Amino acid sequence: MTSGPIFSDAQLKLWLRRVKTEMSKGTPPEAALDLVKAAMSAQTAGQSALLPADDLPQKTMKKS
Repeated sequence: MTSGPIFSDAQLKLWLRRVKTEMSKGTPPEAALDLVKAAMSAQTAGQSALLPADDLPQKTMKKS
């Protein structure tokens, strides 16, 4: 078992798509992975800062 953030299948597919997009722009594979790892860490840090989510009011956005 690994400890750390758990991402849904949909999130992982989005991260993989971002890696492929970066590579199609000419970014070397290692650099593309580093960019995505940094983004994943930032997302996880942002989610951790918001916990517990039960205490936050739910907001819905409406298109006008």
